[in-house]
Amino acid sequence: MASRAKVRGGEKQQQSLSLGRETVEELEKEAERRGLNKSQLADLLLNGQLTQSADKPTIISIMSYKGGVAKTTTSTCLAVCLSELGYKVLVIDMDGQGNVSQSLGVYDPRSEEACIADVLYQATPSSPRMSLSEVMRTTDYENVFCVPSNFRFADADTRLKAEIAGGVDTRLLYAIEDLIDETARSGERKFDYIIIDCGPRLDMTTTNAIVALEAGNNASHIIIPIKVDGYAIAGLSQTIDTINRTARERRRLPQHWKILQTMIERNTSAYKYGCQMMKEAIPNAEYFNTKIEKSTVVPEASLAMEPLIKYDPNSKPAISYRLLAQEIEEMNA
Repeated sequence: MASRAKVRGGEKQQQSLSLGRETVEELEKEAERRGLNKSQLADLLLNGQLTQSADKPTIISIMSYKGGVAKTTTSTCLAVCLSELGYKVLVIDMDGQGNVSQSLGVYDPRSEEACIADVLYQATPSSPRMSLSEVMRTTDYENVFCVPSNFRFADADTRLKAEIAGGVDTRLLYAIEDLIDETARSGERKFDYIIIDCGPRLDMTTTNAIVALEAGNNASHIIIPIKVDGYAIAGLSQTIDTINRTARERRRLPQHWKILQTMIERNTSAYKYGCQMMKEAIPNAEYFNTKIEKSTVVPEASLAMEPLIKYDPNSKPAISYRLLAQEIEEMNA
């Protein structure tokens, strides 16, 4: 099914609005969280940029310019942990290496089956783009579904930039909106969470993952995993710049992002010094309370091609990921 074309726009109109006390208090909290004054937030609300909807999923894009910071581990663990809490979860693999797809058991390196590439651009000039539901696969984990990736997605950035048709940065956004509409029409249970795992690069695929958050509810956000060292801090700045640049180009409010510290060695001087460096480099950064400690069980789970949360559910990192899932659940409260 080809993605539908959409046109949005319209002139800004002066509007007046009478708000109750509870609504004003909620606006104040939201303005503080986003670093805005109330009038700025109200303007965005009136223009449809902060529309609340219980029918929308929470979309989480997991991205970092730096590799080796546990993006795949975070994506798979969160998916399984949220499903254990009773939620229906879709994982979209946006990395040509297909690590998330391998971990969830839906990747065959010898296969040329449909994947996320077929959703975002035409595989051949004569083949139309496919819908997420056509590419989506079930996994061995209850209520966890996956849109896989494979080697065919490796040149996605080049393929997207080469397409003549405009709006290539909204391909994933519209595909998710189509999936939401399709699920509603069919009467199936909606997805509560959609997790987008990005590759270690900042390109058109990453831009799609940022823009796609517009299809979600107000708890939708970007998770930036970071191993606290000098190289990762430099990559963090580039990731944040990409988020802000995407917002400027679309004339929208930057998407909400939070930092997740991974592979930490809590009592080392290097970790403490790195934390201080990060505070100085990104003084207004927001962090998850949960931190993922370094453990040999993480590479072991990777070698076994299983989600860490299933490979060793009683390990310290697995327990931390359950706490992270609860922290994310609370963001929807």
